[in-house]
Amino acid sequence: MYVYLLAPLALMLAIVVGFGPKRIPARGVAWMAATVLALAALEYLAGFFPPINVLFILFIILLAAMLRVIRIVMEHSLPRIMNNRILMIALVAVVVVLATAVFSGGAIILALVAWSVYRSTKRPRGPRPVSQTDGLSAFWANPRKAMNALGPLSLVVIGTAAALVLSGVIAGALTKVAAATTYAPQVTLVKARITNALPAVNVSDVPIVERANAALVLSNSIGGLGPQYHVSNQGLSLVRYQGQLVWTSPLDYNNGLIWLTKHTTPGYVWTSASNPSAKPALVLGQSYQITPNAGFGYNLGRVLYQNFPTLYIGTSDWELSPQGQGYWVTSLYAPAPGLAGLVTHVLVGSALTNPTTGHVIFYPLHSQPGWVSQIVGPNFAQNEAQRFGWDRAGLIASTFTHQLTTEPVHATPYNVLLGNGGLGWEIPMTSPSSVDNSLSGIILVDAETNQVTYTAFTGVQNDVAVTQRINGATLNSTLSAGRPLLYNVAGALGYIAPVINQSGIVQEVALADPRNTTQPIIASSVTSAFAAWQSYLAGTAAPGTAVPGLVHLTAYVTRVATSLESSGASGATVKEYWLYLINGHAFRATFSLNPSVVPFVRPGDLLSITYIKDSGSPATLQSITDRTLLQTPTAILHAAVSKHHAPTVHHRSAP
Repeated sequence: MYVYLLAPLALMLAIVVGFGPKRIPARGVAWMAATVLALAALEYLAGFFPPINVLFILFIILLAAMLRVIRIVMEHSLPRIMNNRILMIALVAVVVVLATAVFSGGAIILALVAWSVYRSTKRPRGPRPVSQTDGLSAFWANPRKAMNALGPLSLVVIGTAAALVLSGVIAGALTKVAAATTYAPQVTLVKARITNALPAVNVSDVPIVERANAALVLSNSIGGLGPQYHVSNQGLSLVRYQGQLVWTSPLDYNNGLIWLTKHTTPGYVWTSASNPSAKPALVLGQSYQITPNAGFGYNLGRVLYQNFPTLYIGTSDWELSPQGQGYWVTSLYAPAPGLAGLVTHVLVGSALTNPTTGHVIFYPLHSQPGWVSQIVGPNFAQNEAQRFGWDRAGLIASTFTHQLTTEPVHATPYNVLLGNGGLGWEIPMTSPSSVDNSLSGIILVDAETNQVTYTAFTGVQNDVAVTQRINGATLNSTLSAGRPLLYNVAGALGYIAPVINQSGIVQEVALADPRNTTQPIIASSVTSAFAAWQSYLAGTAAPGTAVPGLVHLTAYVTRVATSLESSGASGATVKEYWLYLINGHAFRATFSLNPSVVPFVRPGDLLSITYIKDSGSPATLQSITDRTLLQTPTAILHAAVSKHHAPTVHHRSAP
């Protein structure tokens, strides 16, 4: 409990020193002690105060000095200022500027309240005694008399309120000053290694299930435990467990009453991140006391603050040891210099918390157990990328010319597989231009070591453009692309994305070439999509040659169906697809494949098509040629007669 007393005691000490110990009556000590205990309870319950580090101590010293200056000004100079119209106007202007800077739009409300109080203190016009004050002098004299009448209570309340308000002013001022004077140290914080290419990955290991999809699948797996527990969204994390990538999370209490009656949670859940068809696993029989929603000393945040009161507590991930025991892994940071809005921390290590016993172990960076997958949190990784994009161009270029400047495409990074089999955060970068839809580079932050690499690109679409391409090629409007992630797939750049339904469940897998606008590959599994990708690469590398897995078919169309899918309350048509029945097999084609052919195919037309072997049904066409449209009217009539007597079908599959 003593940890929670440190910040309130320091705050009250700053008030006493700033106001002057000799000016505080003895009867005010009890009120101040009660205030300290109340603030300590608030800190214990809500985590109100910051870590007790060097910056906090500096803040306390500055706060005491500012309070002393304010007291001296109020006692010796304020009455004189009130009687001097010019100084009074200047003081009001300064107060308005400060109020606007601190409270923004709320300054208008404060001004209206102050004006109404001022007007209420004005007396009717007429003769008044010479000793009677009026105007702003009376406005100041009345509250001062009221404060003197209240005694020590007013000192505690007003002093604490002033401290909290001034904390925002001082913190903001220190941030700007530190940002302006520490640019050189800021640049050295991010030492990104420049690479020429993304490392190759094992495609079968790529996480296809996204975080939101995993949360939905895992929540649907807890069954009858749902009324009392839920899958902890705070602890949901992507980790490597027994050789495979999985999403895992512990169960947590639905509310405080459940915690009061249970005091422990029964286990955790996990599901495969690479195989969307895998069934989630519910592991019960555990007895976890430390969770984010537990109360008092069992709350994860309070346990960490008690152990590390001088460090910043980062994100907490739920990780599984090789034996299947769950642990909380929390990143820990120390303050570091920042630049403008990019004030940040430096990663110093991690904390391993046993949820059953509450035992906490600190591991400096690079010394954590080998099975720990996530140390760097997403917000920290995003800041690393944003600072790198700013710093690489320099102060002047980033501010004015924007030369070489890059910035993240999205507000949050995504979990990706690294070339070494580990996990990292991928942050696509683009230029500050609002009309730029290209990719300037990729930043990868190793989630275990915090190693940052940057790979520059030219002529590559970013994931926003690729998402639009995939959405235009999906089978119906109820399916849409997740966020595509850029990988080195079989020696070439390719975006891999899940294709999900309206419930967030993965239905298919898409693979798209970011250097052109060809039809994305959409298959039922990663394996099928990768096989089609290899065929696509072979075809682009050697046009006109036999491509493994790519089937060429020339045959007559038996039936044609048009599928118009609509979505939304207005029922507006968003997508249109054509389904062809050829040789008893169904094939699908989108308008973007070939707008001059796809909509005009009719039953009886002779088509030459290519598709990926074993890519499901209906198979997505990779190319289409309507030979009937290319023939003369006489040839069309002859073909129709020939088809009526003996259909001609040519079918060849490349070895």
